[in-house]
Amino acid sequence: MILKKQGLLVSSFILMVSVLVSRIAGLIFKIPLTNILGGAGMGYFQSAYTVFTPIYSICALSLPPAISALVAENSAFKRYRNIRNIKKTALIVFSLISFILTLIPIVFSRFIAVRIIGNENAQYAIAAISPCIFFGTVTAIYRGYYEGLRNMTPTAISQMVEAVVRVICGLGFSYIAVINFGGVSDFTLPLIAAAAILGVTAADFAGLIYILLRYKIGGDGISRAELANDHHKERKRTALKQLIVLMIPMALASLVSSLMNAVDLSTIMLCIRSSLRKSPELYIEKYASIIASGTSLEDLPNFLYGSFTGLALTVFSLAPSLCSVFGKSSLPNISEAYAKKDLATVQKEIKRVFAIISVISIPAGFGLSVMSGEVLRLLFSSRQNEILVSKLPLEIISLGTPFLAISGAAYSMLQAVGKQDTPVKITLLAAAVKLGLNMILVPLPLLGISGAAISTLASYVIICVMSVYVLFKETDMNIKALGTSLIPLICGIAAALTAGVTSNILNKVKYFSENNVQSVAISIANAVIIYILLLALLDKSTKNWLAKEIFK
Repeated sequence: MILKKQGLLVSSFILMVSVLVSRIAGLIFKIPLTNILGGAGMGYFQSAYTVFTPIYSICALSLPPAISALVAENSAFKRYRNIRNIKKTALIVFSLISFILTLIPIVFSRFIAVRIIGNENAQYAIAAISPCIFFGTVTAIYRGYYEGLRNMTPTAISQMVEAVVRVICGLGFSYIAVINFGGVSDFTLPLIAAAAILGVTAADFAGLIYILLRYKIGGDGISRAELANDHHKERKRTALKQLIVLMIPMALASLVSSLMNAVDLSTIMLCIRSSLRKSPELYIEKYASIIASGTSLEDLPNFLYGSFTGLALTVFSLAPSLCSVFGKSSLPNISEAYAKKDLATVQKEIKRVFAIISVISIPAGFGLSVMSGEVLRLLFSSRQNEILVSKLPLEIISLGTPFLAISGAAYSMLQAVGKQDTPVKITLLAAAVKLGLNMILVPLPLLGISGAAISTLASYVIICVMSVYVLFKETDMNIKALGTSLIPLICGIAAALTAGVTSNILNKVKYFSENNVQSVAISIANAVIIYILLLALLDKSTKNWLAKEIFK
């Protein structure tokens, strides 16, 4: 069997289906989970995720792009023995490292919860999620290996397996915990949140089992003849050195990116508590319904943080996640072309990726901003207090969707052209800006949690502008290459306005005001129709400028 490689559009489609299934499953998981845990319980749940992600990023998040780039480079020169050597070396070294890293949050879960994040009840969830570091790292090695060979199917299916198991086990364990602990209370919430996290751990384990079986049964597509004809094999020490050289800046970039969330975790509750002590009367007035429902002033910061991360950020993340597949799919293609010094192909791939992302992310982000309240009520209808907290932050942060989507792809492509350290520098600057803005805006009672959304939006803009500038400079591209984004921008604004106007009109009709599902569906359908029609008309008027960039 001769090694077959998937093109950008095919591999992106495969990953997009996977991400779409995973995100839908994630909503199926998060919606009932939020209804069980509420803002306070989601605070414990999200705190565990935020603590876990920086450690996880050291191996699991940085390995796939590093391995993918290195495998793609060797594949360009048909060095198949080196490709196998890279996988073996990564498995031996990073499995051991990740196992050691897994023990850290397990052993120090209470210290982390009490001393570092000031949320003592999150300790059980932190311990429960820790095994994901080891499971995720081993899975990441195989994913990066297959992606470098331009085979996105194993990654896609393993992600879908994880998503399905996460729903089944996460919700199943949660309901079992509720029954066994005699219901939901302030005492049982931390344990129920930890039970839900155990479902996440079970999902990561299931993804690992799938990809191990996939490799055992299906192999990697490299034939015996291809191995026999390749007489170039480097030592494991050389492969490890190459991996580390690529991985360190990627690990730092992933670590710094995860610290963006840690900024929120470490500052939101701290700033709100400080402001609450100075002006309790303002918070009592602003959040009267939340306090009346049983949330104490002491628990209010955790409730606000949990609502923001559990509702607003969950809904917001869908479009950027879908767009991230294009950056991931382009990485091996660009790495291979760049290794061959084929700059024309590199430029063509970059323009294609940015054009596709613009078409998807701009209308998605603007539309969600306009429809934030309606979407939240549709998904979390029983959590009115959490919706009250999350609506304005979601409106604000949704405007950052195209910036985050484009910068995510730019980061992948910077790694592909050997600028692995650039994302670290850019993200550090953006994190510093976010930290400063959080400290200024979040303590203001009139802004509160919305201040965190504003700082996040500002950081996304900075990351996008700087990453695109460096990428274009490195690949000798002209800024005019972004011109195709103007068409989706115009069409996206028109579509968002259509959705907003339609929703406002329908909400004045009693039937639709009482049936949010129909109102949202009609509003979105109208917006999609307007967007597609305008997109086709404007692209036709420019002699299919956009279509040529995507499909040529």
